[in-house]
Amino acid sequence: MNKKRKTHLFDLYWEDIIVANIMPLLTIQECFIFRSVSRTCLQIVNMYFSKLKSLKLMNKGFSPHTFNVFGTTCSKLKLLNLSRCDSITDTELIPILRRNTGLIHLNLSQCKNLTAKCLQPVILYCDNLQILKLARCSWLTTGAIEALALHKSKLEDIDLAYCVSISESCILIFIKKFRQIKTLNLEGNKQVTDKCLYTMSKYSKSLKLLNLGGCCDVTDKGIRALALHLPQLEGLLVRGCTKVTENSLQLMRNRVHLDRRPSQAVPLPVYVQI
Repeated sequence: MNKKRKTHLFDLYWEDIIVANIMPLLTIQECFIFRSVSRTCLQIVNMYFSKLKSLKLMNKGFSPHTFNVFGTTCSKLKLLNLSRCDSITDTELIPILRRNTGLIHLNLSQCKNLTAKCLQPVILYCDNLQILKLARCSWLTTGAIEALALHKSKLEDIDLAYCVSISESCILIFIKKFRQIKTLNLEGNKQVTDKCLYTMSKYSKSLKLLNLGGCCDVTDKGIRALALHLPQLEGLLVRGCTKVTENSLQLMRNRVHLDRRPSQAVPLPVYVQI
C-alpha cells in the first residue's frame, strides 16, 4: 500500500501564495538565506524580486553580489531607496537603473562611492521620475544637474542638501526648468544667494516646502520676494541664515510654518532632509 506523500511548502501555488503572501514577510537578508537553500528556493525568490515595486536598502552593508542579484531580477521598481549605502558603486547601481525605467522615487543620499556617471540611465530613460534625493552627494556635478534639467520634466521633490560641487548658475537653470516643483531642499549650499530666491518667486509657483538652512548669503530681500510672490508656500526652513531677520519673516508668519520663532536669535544650522 502506497503511503500518501506529505504536503510541503512547494506544493503551494508559488505566484499566488508563496510570492504574494509569504515572501513579503521576510527581510531582504532572510530572502537571500532562503534563496541559497535550493534551486527551487532561488527560483521563488527571483520571482518575488521580479515583482517588487519598492526596494529599500538604507544604511545596509550589502555586498556587490546582492546588488548584482537585484540588477538581474528587478524590473518593476517604482521606489528605490539606497540612502547611506556606502558599499554601492556605479558598477552595481547602473544595471538596476537601466532595468527599472519606471522609477518614480529615487534616493541616493549620502552614497559616497558613486559618481555622476550613475545618473546617466536616470537622465535618459526614467521619464516618470518625480522624487530625487541626492543630499550630501559630493560627486554630483553641475553637468549632471544640467543634463537632468534638459531631459527630465516631471520632478516635484528634489533634495540637493550639501551638494557643494554644483554652482548657483546650475541651480538657477534647475529652478527655471522644474516649475512644478513642490519640495526643494537646498540646505547647506552656501553658493545659494537671493538670486535663487528671486528666480523661485518668478518660476516656482507650485512650491510648498523650501529648506534654506545654512544658506548664509540669503537675506531679507530674497525672503521678501518669496513672501510676496509665493502665496502657496506652506513651510520655510531658515535655520543658520544669519542675514535673515524678522523684518522679512513676519510677512509670511501667519500662513507659513517657519523654523524660527519671532523672539529667537539666529540658530545654528542642523541638517534636515525633506
